Amino acid sequence: MSAKPQQESRQVQVLIVGLGPAGAACGMALAGSGLEVLALDRAHFPRDKICGDALPLGAQTLVQHLGLLTTSPELQCRSSLEERGSVRARGYDQGLTGQGWLAERGAILSSTACLQTVRRHDLDHWLVERCRERQLPMEFGWQVESLRWDQAIQRWQVRGRIRTREGKPLKRFAITTPVVVGCDGAASAIQRQSNPARPRSLQALASRCYLTPHESQTSSAQAQPRSRLHYLWPGESTYAWAFAVPGGFNCGVAAMVNRHGDLPIRGRDLMERTRQWIQTLNHDWDHSAVEASHHNTSTIQTMAIPVIHPTTAPQSSAGILLAGDAAALVDPHQGHGIDRALESGALAATVIRKGVAMGLAPAALSERYQQRLAVRVRGWQQQWQALELESMNDTALIKALSRPR
Repeated sequence: MSAKPQQESRQVQVLIVGLGPAGAACGMALAGSGLEVLALDRAHFPRDKICGDALPLGAQTLVQHLGLLTTSPELQCRSSLEERGSVRARGYDQGLTGQGWLAERGAILSSTACLQTVRRHDLDHWLVERCRERQLPMEFGWQVESLRWDQAIQRWQVRGRIRTREGKPLKRFAITTPVVVGCDGAASAIQRQSNPARPRSLQALASRCYLTPHESQTSSAQAQPRSRLHYLWPGESTYAWAFAVPGGFNCGVAAMVNRHGDLPIRGRDLMERTRQWIQTLNHDWDHSAVEASHHNTSTIQTMAIPVIHPTTAPQSSAGILLAGDAAALVDPHQGHGIDRALESGALAATVIRKGVAMGLAPAALSERYQQRLAVRVRGWQQQWQALELESMNDTALIKALSRPR
C-alpha cells in the first residue's frame, strides 16, 4: 500500500492568498510588522498573466516608489500614444480637448511619451523579489481548495494541495488563521468559498497577443515607439490596443460590459476581431515589420475581467479582506487594474496592522476594511460616465462634453 500524502500544517495571524500586485503590496506592508504572516500563490514565479501591461499614472507612481526605475529600468518601456475614435479623439475635432495632444490623420497623438508598460510576467516577478528582500514568508505552488470558518476557535481552516512547477502533486496543506486576504484574481477561490451568496461580478472580455519585431527591423526601430488605442467599432464600448513593451507590442481587443451587464460581443467574435486587428497592424507596419509570436492564433489568449460597476458594493465574511481583481475593482476602459490592486492590497495591510494593535476581532477588521474601500470605490464608480460617452454618436457626445459641470 502506498503511504498517504504528507500534510503541511501552519498557524498564522494573516494569510495572503495570491502574490500578484495586490498580494505583493499587502505582503510588503506587513513584512516586519511583527505579525505572523504567510503569503502563498498557486503558481511558481515567474509566471505569465494575461494583461494589457500598461501602467496608469497611479501605478507608475507606486512602482517607482518601490524602486522599479532605479533597479530594473530594462523592464520598462515608454511610448507616445495614438488614439482614434475615442471620446478624446472625437472631441478634439470639435475643439473640446485640452493640451498635450496633436492631430494626425484623423487621430490624435500624445505630445509626450505618456504611456509606460511593464510585462506582467516581469512586473509580478519583480514585486515578489521585493517581498523576498523584506523577508516575507512565501510559498509557491500552493493552491487553495477549501475554506471553512471554525466557529469554536474563531479561525478559518484553509486547505489545499501543493504542486511542483510541472504540476505534479506533492502533498496537502492545512492553514489555520483568523484573517485571510484574498488577492487570488478574477476567479478568486477565497471570494467564492467565503461568501457563496455574493452576487457574481460583471465580466468584461479581453484578448492578448504579443507581436515581436523581425531581427531585420530591430536596428531601424524608432527610438520612441508609438502605442495605439483605437475604437474601431462605432456604437460599441469595444476597443483595440497595441502597446509598446520591451521587445515588441502587447496587442488585443477589449469588450466592455455596460451598466446592465450586457456585452457587445461574444468570445468567438472577440477572437475574430483580434485576428482582424493583428492583420491591420501587420498591414500598417508593412507586413514584414511585425510577426505574431509562434506564427499562429493559439498565441491569442482571452480572459474574463471582473469589472467595477456603479452598483458594486464591497462585501465579505468575517476575517476576509478581498483586494485587486478578487474584489472586482478593475476598469479596463480607463486602464485601471494594477493601480487599484496595489492600492487595495496596501489598504488591507494598513487596516490589519492597526486593527490587530487595537485588538479588533476578525469581523471588525473586515468591516473596517470594507468601509474604507467603499469610500474609494464610490470615487472609482463615477468614472463610468466615460464609458457611456464612448457609445454616443457625435451629436450626443458634443452635447455631453459641452454641458456645464
